[in-house]
Amino acid sequence: MGLTSPGTLSLLILLAVGCMAATVRAWPRAAAPGHRAVGARALMLVGCQSSVLLTLVAALNAHYLFYGSWTDLLSAAGGGAQAHRPAGGNAAAATRVVRTVQAGLDPGPRAEHVPAKDGQVERLDIRGVRTGLASQAYVYLPPQYFQRASAARRFPVVILLAGYPAADRLVWIRQGHVPEDAARAQARGRIQPMIYVMMRPTVVRGWDTECADVPGGPQVETFFAQDVPEAVAGTYRVPRDRSGWALAGYSTGGFCAAKLAMLHSDRFSAAVSMAGHFDALMDPTTRDLYGGSRAVRRSDDLVWRLRNLPAPPVSILVASADAGEKTFPSAQRFMRAARPPLVVDKVLLRSGGHNFKTFRKYIPPSVRWLSARLRASDMEPVR
Repeated sequence: MGLTSPGTLSLLILLAVGCMAATVRAWPRAAAPGHRAVGARALMLVGCQSSVLLTLVAALNAHYLFYGSWTDLLSAAGGGAQAHRPAGGNAAAATRVVRTVQAGLDPGPRAEHVPAKDGQVERLDIRGVRTGLASQAYVYLPPQYFQRASAARRFPVVILLAGYPAADRLVWIRQGHVPEDAARAQARGRIQPMIYVMMRPTVVRGWDTECADVPGGPQVETFFAQDVPEAVAGTYRVPRDRSGWALAGYSTGGFCAAKLAMLHSDRFSAAVSMAGHFDALMDPTTRDLYGGSRAVRRSDDLVWRLRNLPAPPVSILVASADAGEKTFPSAQRFMRAARPPLVVDKVLLRSGGHNFKTFRKYIPPSVRWLSARLRASDMEPVR
């Protein structure tokens, strides 16, 4: 059974209830004086408390999707990450893409699905020839993409990056409800039709790489800044210039979105950081991303970059909460350091925890903000 499956949670609930029932029945027998009776009572109490605590933790994990599989849980607890093996061949070769059509807004079959009316979710299996890294992306195409009136239209692109580890590959669909919300907002004329590329930043299992090009290791920054846009541009009708490209993400994905936009302003014009930090982290999940180099680590620190390097010509939306959000102090330092040509806007809640219930509140205003800044374009006429 999977870590977040209903079967696992049901089994844990039964275990907790059974433990409590057994304790109630056995308690009178263990009420006698003596060391053995005291030890038995202590074991019963510890066992019941542990089973209840384990059930609560499993329920919270199933709701917020901190870990989606036993493998991801063990990896985060110290299990070995998969070794990175760079791909051979010519680095200039095209990024390899496998495109699979998923009928309906949710991956899986749906009766009477009409893309020109309902939009469509497709899966891309991307392998970057530059980096040797591979990842899946779920791409939401709006209904207008399939309509004859927009056949020559290039639609703006938003790359959505989840937090770490985000083991559920469909987190933007199941938890974020991005396709449904986008379709509803488009139908009401609140946003323009856009393409959403929904991904996770975890491309090396068990390792929070913070979208960094690790010295001697996986080149995750290059993967998201070059391989992924190349795969999308080679598959869909999207703008050729930066004015039609943006990133957004929550938690670690928020940091990645802001970082990739700032370091690759030739590709992206805007980014949204939802509850993201802006410092260069180093902890047990990241390990040493910087090869022991202070200079390399500082180059990943977005606050340090604003204080010491020229500001990039991009727009950043900071979505956070005044109270309850652990990354808010980092966001404050970033906003104080911002200067032109960087433009920083903000969406602040009065309170909100670092969880998907709060992240969910940031998505609609973030999408509207991106829609107001990105530009579609028309395909060049064939001569």
